[in-house]
Parts: sequence; structure tokens; C-alpha cells
Amino acid sequence: MKKKILIVDDEVMIREIFREAFEAIGFVVHEASNGKNAFSKIQEIPFDCVLSDVRMPGGDGIELARNIHSLSGPKPKVFLVTGFSDLSTQKATEWGVIKIFDKPFNFKSILDEIENSVRTPHVHSPG
Repeated sequence: MKKKILIVDDEVMIREIFREAFEAIGFVVHEASNGKNAFSKIQEIPFDCVLSDVRMPGGDGIELARNIHSLSGPKPKVFLVTGFSDLSTQKATEWGVIKIFDKPFNFKSILDEIENSVRTPHVHSPG
């Protein structure tokens, strides 16, 4: 069964680039332009993972990660992309974020890391 990823970014071009790349390696790709739209989709569709920008109008990636973390049951793995160094990795992991990619990012490393991550089982600790 194909893995489902949700790409969350307020820039259409970034979403399109990621869409093409993830579809090329066999993912089913959904998109959202901000954290609020993304969270609505996550409540309707069981995603394997979410790749979200951190700073976006209409709901940022940190708020999205916290909302996902608060869900009961299976949750998608969350990856964040940021151009800002003010994001605490420790805080982010408390909200269930697997990894934070800094801009400018290595595109292939993001694809490889997410592909490897969704192929290995993820155990959610209670809390």
C-alpha cells in the first residue's frame, strides 16, 4: 500500500516541488497551505507523515505539531522545515516531531529521511 504524506507550506511552488518528488518515489501526496487546513485533513485522512513549514499565516507548523500530538490513536510522523534558528529541537520532539530540517535544506536528504522513516514502525510513547 502506498504511503500518504501531507505537505504543508504557504508557498505553492514549494508544495509542487515536494509533490512531484514524493510522487516519483511512490507516495500519495496531499497538500495544505497552512496548519489549520492541514489539521482538518489529518482528522479525516490517516497520513503516514506530515512535512510542514514552520512559519505560515493561518496556523504555523509548531501549532500543527502540537495539535497532532494531542490526538489519540495512530498519528502521522511529523517533520518540520524552518529557516529560523529560534525553534527548540527539544521542545519540538516533546510534540512528536521526528526531525527539523533547516533552510536551505538538502532536498534529497529530506526525501531519503522521510522515506526511511515511514518504512520503519513508529512507537508513540504515552503522554
